[in-house]
Amino acid sequence: TVLEQIGAETGVRYVDVLRDDDLIGKPGDAEHSWLGLMRFNFVTMVEALGGDASALKAVDVRDVTKDEAVYPQ
Repeated sequence: TVLEQIGAETGVRYVDVLRDDDLIGKPGDAEHSWLGLMRFNFVTMVEALGGDASALKAVDVRDVTKDEAVYPQ
């Protein structure tokens, strides 16, 4: 892609795995929540910038409230 080419020419890594509305895993999985999505994105960004995301990875993202919503896949 154009963005990958720009990254290659400028010496940076193009990261395209950030999520905006596609929850992690499947319904019922511990990370299948807005909080799980946010943790995934923050871990991805911190690591891509060369940081240590171990504290973020340790955050418990299991459902903090019962979710009755149905999320189409």
